[in-house]
Amino acid sequence: MTPTEDLINEHKAIKVMLSIMAKIAEDIKANKKFYIKDVEQIVDFLQTFADKCHHGKEETSLFPALVLAGIPKENGPIGVMLHEHTLGRGYIKEISNGLENCKIGNPCSSELIAANLTNYVNLLQNHIHKEENVLFPIANKALSEQKQKEIFKQFEKIEEEVVGHGVHEKYHELLNQLKSKYLGLT
Repeated sequence: MTPTEDLINEHKAIKVMLSIMAKIAEDIKANKKFYIKDVEQIVDFLQTFADKCHHGKEETSLFPALVLAGIPKENGPIGVMLHEHTLGRGYIKEISNGLENCKIGNPCSSELIAANLTNYVNLLQNHIHKEENVLFPIANKALSEQKQKEIFKQFEKIEEEVVGHGVHEKYHELLNQLKSKYLGLT
């Protein structure tokens, strides 16, 4: 498997979570009940699976390899991706802050949560599109087969040492539960 194929596989799981987040945001905006625990689990998924694992692979392995291959870090796709990772972390922080406010009864926190869920969904949908249609094709051309194998080995190391053994499986189970609950899909 190439590094970009691995990242695209992770995008599939992230896209499912984005659909769940959009549904929860829609429910909140329609004044329907939402479950703090579910949104807390989503925040955990975003912080660990999407950010620490997926973005971590890109930031520590793929992007530096692309820079070494001559792709500029600034004023190009890598710089855009890094900026969007930072924006996404800000939205996650705001969702988390909204949850904390909710727990203490702040009436505005549900709107804050819905707004930041929506902002994150919109950001990541566009981000994934740019990666899959612009950055990843560049990576596939710029990186030799040998370099791609090295990067993939680094990805496996990140999954095992940074994220932890069995964590991917835990999140896929969470996705299945939330997908069933919010999207009616099994």
